[in-house]
Amino acid sequence: MAIQGYSTVAGRNLHRAEGKMLKHAEDEIVLGMFGEMHEQPLNKTDTVIFRRLKPVNATATEVSSIDPADFTTSEGTTPNAMGIDFTDVSVTLVQYAVLFKYTSKAALMYEDDIPSAMKKLTGETVASIAEKVAYGQARGGTSVAYANGTTRAGVNTAPSLNKLRAIARAFDANKAMQISKSVKPGPDFGTSSVEPAFAVFCHSDGEADYRDIPGFTKRVDYGSAVTPLHKREFGAVERFRFIQSSMFAPFLAAGSATLNGMKSVGAAAVDVYPTIVLAEDALGHITLKGKGYTGITPVHVPHDTYNHANPTGMFGYVGANFWYNCVRLNENWQYRLEHGVTDL
Repeated sequence: MAIQGYSTVAGRNLHRAEGKMLKHAEDEIVLGMFGEMHEQPLNKTDTVIFRRLKPVNATATEVSSIDPADFTTSEGTTPNAMGIDFTDVSVTLVQYAVLFKYTSKAALMYEDDIPSAMKKLTGETVASIAEKVAYGQARGGTSVAYANGTTRAGVNTAPSLNKLRAIARAFDANKAMQISKSVKPGPDFGTSSVEPAFAVFCHSDGEADYRDIPGFTKRVDYGSAVTPLHKREFGAVERFRFIQSSMFAPFLAAGSATLNGMKSVGAAAVDVYPTIVLAEDALGHITLKGKGYTGITPVHVPHDTYNHANPTGMFGYVGANFWYNCVRLNENWQYRLEHGVTDL
C-alpha cells in the first residue's frame, strides 16, 4: 500500500523555500559573482580542471615575451613552426550544509513566522559561506601591493589612486582584460554583460577612503548609460569600479605601531585591510548542477510532518545543502592591495 507523504509529490513549499533562500543569498554574494563559472554535471567527477592557454614564448610567470627578430623570415623559407601549451588548474567540489531546528510551540504560538525567518537566514548563511570561500581564495593570491612600505607590518596609510594605477599597469603588462560579465541573478550560473572595468572589492570600513580619491564618481552620478557591476557598487574612478562588503575581514593589528590616524582595534597597531582587485576570469567558481537541480537543495520539514523520529510533531527543520568551491586561475590577473583605513 502506497503512503502519501510530504515528498511523494514535488512540494511547492520546497520550491518557494528555494526561491526565498536564493533571493536572500544574492544580496550577500559579491566575489562569487565574478570570474569563470563552471557547472559540474550530476554523476560526474567531483574535480574540475580549468584550462588556460599560455601566451606565445611565455616566461615562467606566464608573461608573453615576443621578440620580432625571432619571427623574421625570408623569401622561399618556411618559418619555424611552434606548438601551443596550456596551464591546468584543478579544484574539487566541497559540500556545505546549514540546518535550523524549531519546536511546534514556536511555530504555533510565537508572534513571528519562525520557519519563514529561518528560510531567510538560511539563504544569507549559504551566501556568507560561499563568499568566505571565494574571499579566502582571492586573499591568498601571490600578487600583492602595499599602500606604503614593502611589508604588511609597515602599513599605516589609506589606499591611493597611484597604487591602483600601478596595479592597472601590472594588469596591462600581463595581458589582463577588464571584467565585462557577471553572474546574472537567479538560480543558475548564466552571465550578463557589464561595462568593462577592473573590479575593486573593499571592506565597508574603507568606503570613505575610496570616496576621497581624486576623480571619484558616485554611483548615482553614473547616468543611465552605465550599469553597475553589482548592487553593492558605490562608485568609480578611471578604470576602477568599487564594490564593498563587510565580509572582507582585515588583518587586525597586523600593521605599523605608528597609527598615523588609521583604524586600530586595540590602538596598538594598524588594522590592515586587504582590498581585492580583479581582472576578467581571475577566479574560477564551480557548483554542482543538473536537470532539476540548481546547486542548492532546500530543506523544510514542517513540525507537523510525523515520522518515526518525530512521532508527535514536536519540532521541524529548515536548512539547505550545496556544493561549491573557488580557485585562483591566474595570479597575474588579481591583486591584493593591503592598506589602512582612516579612523573616523
